[in-house]
Amino acid sequence: MIIDAHCHVWNWEILPDAYWNELCDIFIDYIKRSGMGDMTRQQVKQGMLEGLMDTDGSKLIASLDNAGVDKAFIMALDWGYGIGEAKRTIDEINKFYGSIAKRYPDRVVAFAGVDPRREGAVEILDRAVNDYGCRGLKYHPAAGFYPDSPESYLVLTKAQELDLPLLSHTGPISKPLYSKYTQPVYLDAVVTDFPKLKVIAAHMGFCWWHELVNLIAAKATTFSADFCGLQILAKKDYGAFCRMMRQAIDEATPYKFLWGTDNPVLELVFPIKDWLKMIQDLPENAPGITFTRKEVDALLGGNAAGIFGS
Repeated sequence: MIIDAHCHVWNWEILPDAYWNELCDIFIDYIKRSGMGDMTRQQVKQGMLEGLMDTDGSKLIASLDNAGVDKAFIMALDWGYGIGEAKRTIDEINKFYGSIAKRYPDRVVAFAGVDPRREGAVEILDRAVNDYGCRGLKYHPAAGFYPDSPESYLVLTKAQELDLPLLSHTGPISKPLYSKYTQPVYLDAVVTDFPKLKVIAAHMGFCWWHELVNLIAAKATTFSADFCGLQILAKKDYGAFCRMMRQAIDEATPYKFLWGTDNPVLELVFPIKDWLKMIQDLPENAPGITFTRKEVDALLGGNAAGIFGS
């Protein structure tokens, strides 16, 4: 089974305007530096982002089908306290994500987004699980909180009680979000103080990957990482990506890393089908580095399935 262990479903109402504007500016800057002319934010939204919008999960399923992916873990985002509220409330956003999982129960697992600083954060998580059908908790500390803060511990206590895995963003991120809250070390106490909580560090920490891998190796029983978002590095320098993954596997075993896409946005620069094939072909194509088929199968779905005991 192939599982995308970290992706999203987007529409204009579930993320703040500040994020959409910054994302547009990133594309505008890239287009300009590449000598391809200039665009306005509105042109980027209409010409590039509009096609990624998905109001019911049908585009997600079509993308999975096209790439040959069996299941996806979809992550709701709660950025409201950090960069301004979305047009929908966080309860509505979590309900939307849960509705997709209910519509496609064999294909989708929804993770609720909760900022632990919100009033009633514990109750927000409880509703997301018991009323809306979410089965995991998504943290995005880049909104401005530390995952080992007292407010967070109240939410994590409920997550552990409900037997939910936590997926928490790690690694630098664009404006208007804050990178300083996303260093892997802030998950250290979480993993220690919640021994039954399965914790997944997103993006393998990006530039902090070696720090994260060492933490995972030291606390191997409940700590893992996805490597979604690394397709940019993999496309730019395939050899460096292969060396990184080999070292990570050698230090923490192949059973601690989960493949994902962070889509829909990266579909624009590296289609999911190509990213999947790159990982599938590691045993044949990695330059001077050995990957086994068993390792690749674990990365592409076995480890993610184990998060939910299947």
